[in-house]
Parts: sequence; C-alpha cells; structure tokens
Amino acid sequence: MYLKKLEINGFKSFAHKTTLDFLPECNIADGEKCGITAIVGPNGSGKSNVADAIRWAIGEQSSKNLRGKKAEDVIFAGTDQKTRLGTASVTLFFDNADKRIPIEFAEVSIARKIYRSGESEYLINGSRVRLLDVVDLLAKAGIGKDSYCVITQGMSDAMLSATPLERRAIFEDAAGVKQFQIEKERALRKLESSRENLVRVDALTNEIEPHLKNLRRQAEKASQGKDVALKLHDKQMLLYSYLWDNFQGERWKLAAERDIFQKQVFDIEVETNTLVREVTAASETMEDQSEEDALGKELLILRDEGNTLLRDRSVVEGKIEIEKEKQKVEEVIRVIPVDLNYVRKALDEIRAQQATLIERLQHVEKLEDLQDIREFAQVIKQRLFDLDAKAGEGSVQEKKIIALPDDEKKMSDERLAAYVEERVALNMMLEKLEKLLREKETRLQGVRDNSRASRETFFTKEKLWREKERQLTALKDAFNEVKVRLARVEVREEDLIALVREELTMKPEDLVYDGTAVDREKLEREIARLKVEVEHIGTIDPLVVEEYQETEKRFQFLTHESADLKQAIESLRVVVKEMDQKISVVFQGAFKEICKKFEAYFKIIFGGGKAELALVKMKRRTSEEGGDENEKGVEENEEADEFGIEIVACPPGKKIAHLSMLSGGERSLTSLALLFAIISHNPPPFAVLDEVEAALDEANSRRFSKMLQELSDHTQFIAITHNRETMAQASLLYGVTMGADGVSQLLSIRLDQIGAGGKLVKQ
Repeated sequence: MYLKKLEINGFKSFAHKTTLDFLPECNIADGEKCGITAIVGPNGSGKSNVADAIRWAIGEQSSKNLRGKKAEDVIFAGTDQKTRLGTASVTLFFDNADKRIPIEFAEVSIARKIYRSGESEYLINGSRVRLLDVVDLLAKAGIGKDSYCVITQGMSDAMLSATPLERRAIFEDAAGVKQFQIEKERALRKLESSRENLVRVDALTNEIEPHLKNLRRQAEKASQGKDVALKLHDKQMLLYSYLWDNFQGERWKLAAERDIFQKQVFDIEVETNTLVREVTAASETMEDQSEEDALGKELLILRDEGNTLLRDRSVVEGKIEIEKEKQKVEEVIRVIPVDLNYVRKALDEIRAQQATLIERLQHVEKLEDLQDIREFAQVIKQRLFDLDAKAGEGSVQEKKIIALPDDEKKMSDERLAAYVEERVALNMMLEKLEKLLREKETRLQGVRDNSRASRETFFTKEKLWREKERQLTALKDAFNEVKVRLARVEVREEDLIALVREELTMKPEDLVYDGTAVDREKLEREIARLKVEVEHIGTIDPLVVEEYQETEKRFQFLTHESADLKQAIESLRVVVKEMDQKISVVFQGAFKEICKKFEAYFKIIFGGGKAELALVKMKRRTSEEGGDENEKGVEENEEADEFGIEIVACPPGKKIAHLSMLSGGERSLTSLALLFAIISHNPPPFAVLDEVEAALDEANSRRFSKMLQELSDHTQFIAITHNRETMAQASLLYGVTMGADGVSQLLSIRLDQIGAGGKLVKQ
C-alpha cells in the first residue's frame, strides 16, 4: 500500500485544483520501493500546506494543529488579485493492491470537503461516510491524524518535551495497537452509556412499580359504575354536539364577515397604492429644481457682468471728469516777500518735488503716467527759473494762469473722445444685458409658477392619500377585530376538540346534533355531578384496565432491559480487559524492539554515545468500576499505577543527566533517532516529513538522508525540505512557487530523467 496521488482544490494557498503524483510507476506488488518525494520551495510559498492538507484529509479536527483559528481558515481566503473561495477539498488516492485497507478495492480514495458555511463531508471512493468510518479504516492500515505518518519539526521535538505518559501514547500508536485502543475506547464509551442507561432504567422501574400497584387496585374497581359512565357519556355527547354545531355556525358567519372586510381592505389598498405613486411622481416633479437653479445661476452671472460693466462705466466717467478738470484755466495773484527764507523754502519744495518726481519715475506703469510726469517736471523747471528771476527782490506779486499747452490740450481731447466713445459702448452693453436679465427673470417667474402648481397638486394628492390611509386603518382595525373574534371561536373550538378527544375518544366531526333543546348551564352542572359520582364509586378512568396492562408490560420490559444492561456491562468489562491485555503484550514487544533500534540509530547519528528508553511507574487518579450501584455501591476513586517512558540520551564525550541539557541540534538529532527507530519497527505506508532536518548541519544531513534512503525500502517518504542532501535522495522533486496573485503552484521533475549536463532525458 502506498499513497499514489494527492488532489488539493481551494485548500489554503492552493486556490486552483492541484495534483501531486507520488511515483505513479512504482509497483509494490513486485517489491519495488516507492522511494522519496521531495517538495521544495521558498519560505511562504505554501509547501507546508501540502502536509496540512494530508493531515486534514485523514481526520485532523484541531484548527491549531492546522495553523488556523477556525475550521473555515483552511479555505482559500483570497488576495488582492483573486477572490476568496467558498469550499476546499483534499483527496488522497491509495494503492490498495495488498489489501492493507480492509475493503475490496485495488485503489481507495479518501476525500474531505468543507464549505464556508461550516458544513463538511467525508467520502470513501465517492460515497459519503462518517468521520468515524474514515478513522477506523485508516487505523487498520496504520494511518491516523495522531500517528507519525505526518511529522513536522515541532512534532518531532514534542516527543522529547512530552511527559512520560504522553510519550507512552506515541509509542503505543507506533506499536500498531491503534485499532485495539479504538475498540477499547468504544467499549469504555458503551460501558459508560450502559451504566447511565441502567441508572435510568432502574429509576423508571422504581417510579413505575408503585404506580403499577395503584393501577392494579383501580383496575379491580374499573367494572363498577358502568351505568353512570354511560349516562355521563350520553350527556357529554349532547352538550359537545350542541357546542360543536354552535361553533361551526358562528365560525361560518365570522368567516363571511372577514372575507367582506378583506375585499374592502384590498380595494382601498389598491387605491392607496395608486395615490402613493401619484404623490411620489408629484413629489419628484416638485423636488426637481434643476431648471430653476440653472436660471438662478445664469441671473447671478448676468448681474455680476452688469455690476462689472457699471463699475467700468464709472471708471470711464471718472476719467472723463479728470480730463475736463485738466482742460480748465486757472488764474492766481500772490504777493510774496523774496528773502533768504523764501529762497530756502522754495528750494526745499523744489527738492521735495524732485524726490517725488524720481519716485514716480521708478514706479511708472502706464503711458498716461509718463505724460503726467513730464508735466510735473516742467513745473519744477519753471519754478527754478522763477526763483532765479525773483532773487534779491524785497517782495513780488505773482499772477499765475494755469492752462494746458496746445499739444497737451489736443492729446487730452483725444483721450476725452475715446473715453466718451467707451462710455457709449458700455451703455449699449448695459442695455442688452438689462434686456437679457428681464427675459431670464420672466422665464424664472414662469418656472416658479409651474413649481407652485406642482406643489399644489402634490398637497392635494397627499391629502387624499392620507384620507385613504385613515379609511384603510379603520377597515384594518375592523378586519383585525373580526379575525380576533374568529380566532377566539377557533380557540374555543380547539379546546372543545381536545375535550372531545380526551373524554369521548372520538373526532368532533363525528358529532351529530339532533336539534334537542339544550340548557347549557344546567347540562354542564349535571355533567360535573356525574363526574364526581363516577369518582366516588371508583371509576377514575374507563380505560384503566388497558392502562394497567400497558404499564405492566412496560414494567416487565424495563426489568428485562435492566438485566440485559447488567449483562452487557459485564461483557464490556471483559472486552476492556482483553484489549488492555492485547495492548500490553503488543506494546511490550514493540517497546523492546524500538529500544534497540533507538540505541543503534543514536550511535549512527552521533557517531557513538549512549541512548536508551526506560519504563517508569507513574501515579495518577483513575476511576475503577464499582459494579451495579444496587449491588456494590457507588464507584470509588483509587490510586492506580501507570507506566510512562523516559528517554536517556548522552552524546559521546558528554555527561548529560537530563534531556533539557541537550543543545537544540542535539535535541533534533535525538528526536530523529527516535523517529527512525519507530518507523523502522512498524513502517507506516507513507510518512510526510515537514522540515524535520532543518536544524542539522551538512554532515548530519548526509547521515539523515542516508538513513532516510534505507527506510524508504518499506515506507514511502514525502519530504518537505530546504536541505540539498534530502533533495539528492529524492526520485521525484516538486517545486512550490507563489505568484503575485498569492496562489501556490507546482513544478515537478523525475530526477532519474536528468542526464549529463542537467538536460532532461525522455524515457
């Protein structure tokens, strides 16, 4: 038996369907070994997900052991470039030519599938089965989620870190007693269940026994009072048939009234729905202010343009006024004393004007400004000339006429004409703009009028709609009231049905009212009196005899069931003891063999040293069966001896007292020696090694790969590794890569197809 193929679809990083063929050409029936398959790839590429997939497919339920937090974490979660998937499945294909898996198929496929909703299923050769069926089948072949067929680096070191009792469980699994343990666990579960059932059966027996005695006494009196019982039956028939007939008539009347209200409600609802659509349409029309908003924005833009034109016109008119002021002629007569102070003051003013002139020249920006500056310079020059002429005079009377020169007057007239022409143009533009504004305002007013009409329509429809809603509410209230009344009648009718079935043991439909006049209160009082009379004479139940017979049969059945359960408990105890004996015998033989092989492999790996395994007694609290509570009392806790396994490992040249004193590399080598000892004693059909040799140096890696090659004669190895020595021993090499989409992909090559120069050779 060996693992032929592995199919992964949607599991963790394997978003696409991926198939790994493990040496499909090997033939175990002819004695050919299956060799080693190596799976390599960079960190984070998803190669360890192959081991997780195999572990998950053979029944692993712990999300922590699968490096997740919840069950659906094994489904591809999606990346930036690929959406997540809704399901994941893994299928293992085994060659079963040697019938190691005890079913009549040469090839066996075991599949597990999970959905994101949490549902999962197991399949064997395409047929749905339970997890228990898969575990049983694989256990008989030496495969299980807790076995050493899938080993990670942490798991190998865990054998050294485990307690002696936990370590013994690992050795028991290696000894091939898994199926005995499963049978023992099932027997223990059945034993516990049988004890619980026995307690319940005994409790029921103790409960029924006094009731049975009471029924026996009642059955003896059951034959009395037949006439009273018959009279009571007749009265009940009359009353219940009368009530049933009344309920039927009242229910029919209320049902007809309900149907009328239902039709009216339906008609009003149709009208209301029509009004709702009309109100919605009117609301949408009323709320559509796009045209009004657009016209408003256009008016704002036009008004802004008008303000700009008005501002420009004001500027032009100001310029016109300035030019007119410049063309005015002024005459000034002054008497000024001409002395040293006069001259100094005049010179200071001239200097200030010169400074102003220089500053204006530095900041000139327009051609018109140059004209003003030139005129200002002429003024300064004239003042200097006048000051020179007036120097030495006691006083001077000045008559000053300010007028523009002809050339400046001409230029001023031209500017004035241009300004006037510009003002005319601006006035024309303003007139056009005002006309356009009036048109837009008229159009805006029309839109607002239409909006006002839409609002009026909306409010009218809304008012009518609310009126219909009010009518509909009133009708629904009346309709609900009729339904409540009808429900009350139906409840009373159901109570009557229960009463008829309980007291008359018949269907109410079989009751026939013959029209006899009935005084309900009087008849009910008479029935109550007859019931009391029946109770007084001992007729508690007309079917008490039948109940007595049924109770007696049940008591006898429970008594027989209690005896069977006690016998089953004894049988299960025998089975548990037999399984313990088988486990002990097989374990002792396997332990001795594993001890020898562990010592041998330890010396091979370390080149010497000392290693051994020892059984040590452990104390723990266990619960021993105390037998039947009625016979032996309750169970008691006792001290029980258990055997655990201690590991002694001392590399050559060292004196090690405890495993904790070993270095990390020595611990790894020791765990590998123990792993090889277990595998060599009871070779599993296949073993997945997930980077168990990661801590080894080059020399130890060579030893590891050599021993792995030797063990591959009996076990198919699938090694997930970065180690070159392990890769060199592989006959088939798979490379795992991961692209930008976050999906793992496979590349494969048969190493026996590589010829000289690294070229592939076709076979």
